[in-house]
Amino acid sequence: MPAGIEFIKDIAIIMITAGAVMVLFRLLRQPPILGYLIAGIITGPFMPFPLVKDVEIIKLLGELGAVLLLFGVGLEFSWSRIRKMGGVAVIIALIEIPALAFIGFQLGSLLGLPILDSLFLGAAISVSSSAIIAKTLLDQGKEHLLSSRIVIGVLIVEDFAAVALIALLSGIINTGHLDLEGTALLLAKLTLFALAFLALGKLLIHRIINYVHHLGSKESLLLVSLGLCFGLALFSGSLGLSAAVGAFLMGTIIGDCRHSNEIAELTRPLRDMFSALFFVAMGMLIDIRAIQNFFLPALL
Repeated sequence: MPAGIEFIKDIAIIMITAGAVMVLFRLLRQPPILGYLIAGIITGPFMPFPLVKDVEIIKLLGELGAVLLLFGVGLEFSWSRIRKMGGVAVIIALIEIPALAFIGFQLGSLLGLPILDSLFLGAAISVSSSAIIAKTLLDQGKEHLLSSRIVIGVLIVEDFAAVALIALLSGIINTGHLDLEGTALLLAKLTLFALAFLALGKLLIHRIINYVHHLGSKESLLLVSLGLCFGLALFSGSLGLSAAVGAFLMGTIIGDCRHSNEIAELTRPLRDMFSALFFVAMGMLIDIRAIQNFFLPALL
């Protein structure tokens, strides 16, 4: 079978399976994300008869989904709303991240894991998935609540903290000691990037969006918005942050534009489709054969 047809077959299997599971989960009043993950397990490579073979391509499409999902979240929340909760979000994150990292480390020690493994466990527990939480808030229609804005603010801080944790742990693995100076420098660069973009980008981005909207072409407005989204996602990825963080920042800036609601409506179908692929791809990475070996530690 030609590669192109094989790819279309994989997409068809994923979409049909995800659609069927989604209908079932809607009837059962269960979270849609859980349905996507199960659809990924069903179609993934760890089943006795895998339905989808080229998982790497699906993972790449899933990354697109994460970028579009976080861009859509940024449009819904906007920077002006998040900024009002910035101080509260930072305080919560500064308490929550070290506390959960400590609990995770102690839990690893309790389970008899080596020190480095316990550090990784603590780091993993201390940060949350922006994509999953944002998708849940959108699905429940709670994106405009005060609590949701605080949560999104905390997630932004966690994304920066995740970069620092990865740098620290990578330094331990490669050199055997903590590179605090290098990590601090990295965080300073990332913070400067975010502040500079939010301060200067607003003036330029709003002018671009207003000019394109004045042309009266929805297609042009969609393409320019997506171009800005992926452009900052690429730049963000080159700085060490995830591409989705850059897409989110661009969404928050465009979210303050007069035409943000129109852009959100134009991008919503793409966001829904590719975010579904993202969560299905995550499900494909779950090896259910390993659950029996790690069920009790994972449950704990």
